[in-house]
Amino acid sequence: MTCILVIDDDAAIRGMFARALRSLGEVEEANGGAPALRRLAARKFDLVVLDLHMPLVDGFSVLESLSAKGALNRETPVFVVTADESQQARIRALRSHAIFLLSKPVHLATLVSLAESSLQKAASRATPAPPSPDRAQPDRPKRA
Repeated sequence: MTCILVIDDDAAIRGMFARALRSLGEVEEANGGAPALRRLAARKFDLVVLDLHMPLVDGFSVLESLSAKGALNRETPVFVVTADESQQARIRALRSHAIFLLSKPVHLATLVSLAESSLQKAASRATPAPPSPDRAQPDRPKRA
């Protein structure tokens, strides 16, 4: 089953994102960077939705942890949803680990659509392609 982690210190925003994304699978919530890091170390997620600016452990620290060699969720797509419009923050997030940057307020339909597309792409990469009919036939000996 698909599992998504929503990380935001604002309970209303976190809950709104979680409710919208439940149509795609199981959703866990973390109210800050420290609880998020614990969850990310303990379980593999299919997608992470992350706020950048949170007290104590911010989203940049979470992104750095995800990028670390051997991290359980190193290949997990991360959608950064932030009110920070600065180029510096956006570039830093994209260089760290984020694959999408969405500005708050984000349209929930946009978030769900992008998340669904990302999950479908990941699933198609994980599923091996069936052999082509030409290759399924055993080689026949050539006649001289």
